[in-house]
Amino acid sequence: MNRLIPTLLIIVFCTKIAFCTTLNIYAPAYKNQLITWKKKIDYITNKNEIIGHEIIDSSGYVKLYFDFTQTELTEISIGRSHGMLYVDTSNYQYNLYFPNDTIIDKASLKKSEIQIIFLNLEKDNINSLILDFNNQLDFFLYGDTNKIIRMAKHSNEFQDSLNSFKIFLSDRYSSRKIKYLHNYIRYEVAILEQLAHQNKGDYFKAYLYENYLKRNNVNYQNDAYMQFFNLFFRDVFKVGGIDLNDQIKFAINNYNELEKLTEIIQSCKYFSSPQLSELAIIKGLFDAYKSPSYDPENILSFLRKITIESKWQQHKTLANNCHNELTKFSTGSPCPSLIVINQKKEKIKIHELKGKYTYVNFFATWNYKSLHEMEIINQFNENYSFVNYISINLDYNLENYENFIKSNSNYQWSIVYPLNKQKIIDDFQLDHLPTHLLIDPDGNISQFPALATSPLSKGYKSSTIDKVFFTIEKNSKVKQSFNIGKKD
Repeated sequence: MNRLIPTLLIIVFCTKIAFCTTLNIYAPAYKNQLITWKKKIDYITNKNEIIGHEIIDSSGYVKLYFDFTQTELTEISIGRSHGMLYVDTSNYQYNLYFPNDTIIDKASLKKSEIQIIFLNLEKDNINSLILDFNNQLDFFLYGDTNKIIRMAKHSNEFQDSLNSFKIFLSDRYSSRKIKYLHNYIRYEVAILEQLAHQNKGDYFKAYLYENYLKRNNVNYQNDAYMQFFNLFFRDVFKVGGIDLNDQIKFAINNYNELEKLTEIIQSCKYFSSPQLSELAIIKGLFDAYKSPSYDPENILSFLRKITIESKWQQHKTLANNCHNELTKFSTGSPCPSLIVINQKKEKIKIHELKGKYTYVNFFATWNYKSLHEMEIINQFNENYSFVNYISINLDYNLENYENFIKSNSNYQWSIVYPLNKQKIIDDFQLDHLPTHLLIDPDGNISQFPALATSPLSKGYKSSTIDKVFFTIEKNSKVKQSFNIGKKD
């Protein structure tokens, strides 16, 4: 009996794997590196969920598994290089080649997109069909230079040619019974229509709403639909005009009633669908958080209400994602995971450091400003001993970091290299250097982005972290008590 249980577990595990989507990836240029598989779960905050990660073996091969219930767009990434893959639930296995990224900018933090190569991909696969459509779209747009000019001029001739293109697409893909594909094509065309006629006023906006939003289900996981939605509601609270915007602003800043805000929004024809209007409210709240016209605490309060009260589970998740995204770097919030290796090959969990303030600067040897401020940090390290100083190197390769350490042995604070560089770049949304982080003695965020070591540029007057350190030191000193009439 005891021997039977492990056998059954193996059978169950193998059966589950058999029905999972499997990626067989060959990436010879990335041997022994980490490969990550993600899917986008939120097109408002652009939040991704990691669904698989493995180390590529010494031969350049790796397998990834995940059980999908619907067609979705996913991303495969190695460091800053990434490629996109649509997962069709009718296909359980993909054989892929991840090519060497020869155009990646090593003096940058920006991600680089490469074209993943499919091996033995069937013509009816969603990836083949979307690639075919994109080729047709490119030919329609760029095969005739005059067409681009007519689109830029918002001419009727362009609309006529676009209508003909719609008929062509309908005939070309009518036999493909894939709902995701037809929605993708529909909303890619809708984006094109919106861009071509964005200056035609309320009449054409009403046409777009009636044909592409009001009468259709919300497709939360279709990237073309959500791109169209985000473009149509680019500035959600201003879509209905100045008067409606004033009412919305007043309701957010003075009322704490979701029903009242929903009632005001739905008085506009572009928000007549309850499900669509609530989705638009979530996006509007997220976009308005940093605007001085809105009370940020009230915005967070509305998002919490939607998280609890919404009729749609997707909206509860979206509102919660928005709330978390807006507050994750607020003062007092826990510091995201920061695991690094220092000059002595010791592992440091920066987010768990306690007892002292920790000042982190993200730097790279290719960034002049980063190198310049290292001298200033060297002075701070001598003047403010109550602060931990940690410099995290984000160079493209480890060799540059090691050479920097050898050339700067006089720097006596922790200059480190991250265990997972891309995760840190993603978690902290780093897009420029130098960037700084101040963590309080309890391990929570004190400032992010924190003030720099010096003004942003020559002649630019601004506060620096030096002033913050001076204030902290001053406030931490115990005031001396004087005994009046006696010698001290």
